[in-house]
Amino acid sequence: MNRVSRGRDMRRKGDFSLPDDVMIDIFLRFPIKKLAQLRCVCKSWNQLITNQSFVESHINQSTSKACILYHPHGFQPLELGLYSETQDFSWYPETNEFVFAESQTLELSLYFGTDRKPAKICNPPAKIRNPPFATELMDWNIIGSCNGVLCLCSNSDRSLIYMWNPFISKYITLPRPFYKYNIRYVGFGVDHLSGHLDDFKVVTISASANAEVYSLRKNSWKIVPEGFPPSIELSCCPRDHPVFVKGCVHWCARVSCYLDSKCPWLIVSFDFVNEVFQKIMLPNDLSTSDGAKFLNVVNGCLCVFAGVDEVCSSYELWVMKEYSVVESWTRTCIIEKPDKYWWPLGFTRTGGIFAQGVCEHGDSTLLTYQPDTKTFTCTCFPLNLPHTPVQVLTFVKSLVAPIPPSLVL
Repeated sequence: MNRVSRGRDMRRKGDFSLPDDVMIDIFLRFPIKKLAQLRCVCKSWNQLITNQSFVESHINQSTSKACILYHPHGFQPLELGLYSETQDFSWYPETNEFVFAESQTLELSLYFGTDRKPAKICNPPAKIRNPPFATELMDWNIIGSCNGVLCLCSNSDRSLIYMWNPFISKYITLPRPFYKYNIRYVGFGVDHLSGHLDDFKVVTISASANAEVYSLRKNSWKIVPEGFPPSIELSCCPRDHPVFVKGCVHWCARVSCYLDSKCPWLIVSFDFVNEVFQKIMLPNDLSTSDGAKFLNVVNGCLCVFAGVDEVCSSYELWVMKEYSVVESWTRTCIIEKPDKYWWPLGFTRTGGIFAQGVCEHGDSTLLTYQPDTKTFTCTCFPLNLPHTPVQVLTFVKSLVAPIPPSLVL
């Protein structure tokens, strides 16, 4: 009897009468671009795909297949590249297009010297196209990535800030903050306790230590009453990028001590839930060393790559095993490379470490370091990276649209 009545209910819904849980299981198997097309089939499908629960399930599934987003610091958006351990690549120097294609196996092709030809592509490629606002950003930087949304800003005018989901072609130009002049630092993250996947926030810090926080859901800026902590100077190294983890965005920083060259290092964070700045201390050996320091995240833990010497020939990797507990800082490994001036960039899904450096052919390229074998190998990036800072960050494809609720039609 229940089966009959259920069938009648399903028929009343229309031609597509599969139960919602079955439809959800089917939709979760489709790539982002197919899901965008399926939204146009009918109203019920659109409601199902855009439902908060489905979007969250899709993100959770995509997180296990996170890609690595790469771009040279300060370059045009057409220099974006996407790396996955299940993808093949090609780069066309004539048009500066970097493309990728899904594949079950990874065939590596690297370019060396001047005779560069496109790498083999297994399937028709999908391109990371320029964002609609590309012409407005002559010099640009990626501030961060959360839930499939990128935050970008202009290097020459840091009050010009965007949020953009490149796979569903949705973006927003943020209103200018109150203190729009002399913005020195920008951080991006999400309020992970609000229950909304699109509760993105941006914090800006001006040269006069004024701080503001923007909320996408409110589509407005708010001044942080306490401002930025006094006597603290954030790292301005173009290779050091803010890192979002545990609901906070983090920067490397030093205590301002103009008469002392041994200014101690520390980490400054901004809590997007409580909207306050905090300090995280480093172990003594790390806080007093002069080597370069770069923040990153490994296995959900905040970590620091600390240069051992001034020529950056080796780095120590320190991991904070328990967040905000200073005693939990642990040195996990020392990474050595005979060449001068190489830089750690991030982590692969298999436990390797991305680095920018010189390969065996003498070209600057993207390398991976395997801690277990202590060896460097060239990656699948089929191009010679420029001798400029390169940013590598984890990126998850998602359906989250960076659009304030008040602007949704």
